[in-house]
Amino acid sequence: MEVGFTARRPSPPPPPAGDATACRSSDPTQPPPAKSRKISSYYAAAAIDSLGEDLLRCIFLRLPSLATLVSAALTCRAWRAAVASSSSFRRRFRELHPAPLLGFFCDPDPHDLPVFLPAHGHGRRDRDVLAAIRGGEFLLTGLLDPDSNDGPLRWRIYDCRDGYLLLMNSDAGLLAIVNPLAPRMTEFIDMPVRIDNSNADDAAGQNGSALPIFLGVHLISSEEDPMSFRLVWLRHDESRVQASVWSSDTRNWCVLPWVNIKARSSTPQEGRSKYWLLPGMQADGILFCPFENGKHMLMLDTDTMEFSVHRHPISSKVQQGCSSAVGETQDGIPCIAYVTRVNIGLLIRRLDKKRGVQRWKFLDSINFDEAADQLGIHDRLDVVTIKNGFVYLATEGMILSLCLETKKLDKLLPMSFQFPHLHPYVMAWPPALVGNYGRFAVVQDDLSTI
Repeated sequence: MEVGFTARRPSPPPPPAGDATACRSSDPTQPPPAKSRKISSYYAAAAIDSLGEDLLRCIFLRLPSLATLVSAALTCRAWRAAVASSSSFRRRFRELHPAPLLGFFCDPDPHDLPVFLPAHGHGRRDRDVLAAIRGGEFLLTGLLDPDSNDGPLRWRIYDCRDGYLLLMNSDAGLLAIVNPLAPRMTEFIDMPVRIDNSNADDAAGQNGSALPIFLGVHLISSEEDPMSFRLVWLRHDESRVQASVWSSDTRNWCVLPWVNIKARSSTPQEGRSKYWLLPGMQADGILFCPFENGKHMLMLDTDTMEFSVHRHPISSKVQQGCSSAVGETQDGIPCIAYVTRVNIGLLIRRLDKKRGVQRWKFLDSINFDEAADQLGIHDRLDVVTIKNGFVYLATEGMILSLCLETKKLDKLLPMSFQFPHLHPYVMAWPPALVGNYGRFAVVQDDLSTI
């Protein structure tokens, strides 16, 4: 149901005494006059304007999706304030309505801009979700230099979360943080160190020869504070790792000391590869970097910036020929999904109350043989990533999702080309609908940030 909003206006004056309309209205032999549209719209607007914030939030909880809520909340300032001022409403709405998947970004050509593929899904498409895609800037043209006809286009996506893309252009020595639904908020940041292009071309940095080796850069953000974020830049040498941190508060890089990794330094020199760490994956503010030999996993707590090494939760034997990824459940709990033949295994990281430490525990094993036949899957299934309680998988012909709650496997969209990197883009809570104080006051009255 669409509700219009008009500004409050004074009551219309009574008609003059000599007005014929007034005479007819007092004549019992004449039919009653038709109601004025202007007066009806005035009372409708007055009724809308008089709704209290608690009642508004109860109504908004019944909306079908985040995209519909955004469309409704922007009807007027009062409605926007009702949504933005309540963190408990945001939490409740997220519980009832998971954020919609808009599509996938991919890097088909390292010499061009990333490409966006809208998700197909099943059933009737959400009209408001389609409107969000149409109103966004998913071509990423804001990354183009208007003063150069042949500027570098080698923008690679390194992270995608909370509505933001983190991209790197090694030719220009720049990082970019882009929100396709709020393109005017794009940030350009100088890289802490320059890396050669051969190193940057490979996600693991395994094409480069020089030490230290670039391991990756990660975006640390939060939907509760969308205007504040950090970047964590990782690199390693023969047996040490180093993190550099950029903060939106200081707008500077802080280069942290090198940290020696005993599990690496104690490894015999014979047969050791200098590419001993694989690219990291993020879950619940922790970066997980598997060892290349499959025996250990390096972890970085981005709150304390402390490194630790743990035994890999998946045995080396199972890892052979197996695809896996680290991500989060719908509740933000770290989890691992791995594929072996026709089974998808799930691990979850929880507190061991007896030992008082976090440990990986086996959660479930899902046989997808029957579902694969129904969906026409006849090729190898690879885990792409895990976001918001969904495991995203890919074959040579399609992209699929597995809901961790329902254990249902769905086909999202066909894929005619094989892309080395896929990044699901999930609609995030817009900054203009978070808070009404401090740093958010700047964006509250600027609808261009939505």
